[in-house]
Amino acid sequence: MIRTLAVNYSRILDCSQDDGKTAVDSASDEMVMGAVGALCEFSVLVSQQNHCDLSLTALDNALK
Repeated sequence: MIRTLAVNYSRILDCSQDDGKTAVDSASDEMVMGAVGALCEFSVLVSQQNHCDLSLTALDNALK
C-alpha cells in the first residue's frame, strides 16, 4: 500500500519544478502529503507484533 501511495503521489513529492501553483494548490498538496504520511506511519505501526504504551500513543496520534 505504501509503495502504491508513493507512486501515485510522486508528482507532489517532486518539488523541483514550480508549475505556477497558487497558494491554495500548495496548501492542498501539503495536506495531501500530511495525510499520506500519517497513513504510512499508521500502517507501519499497526503491523507490529507487540505494542507498548509508547507505540499505542503513536498509533493514536497517527490516527488523529
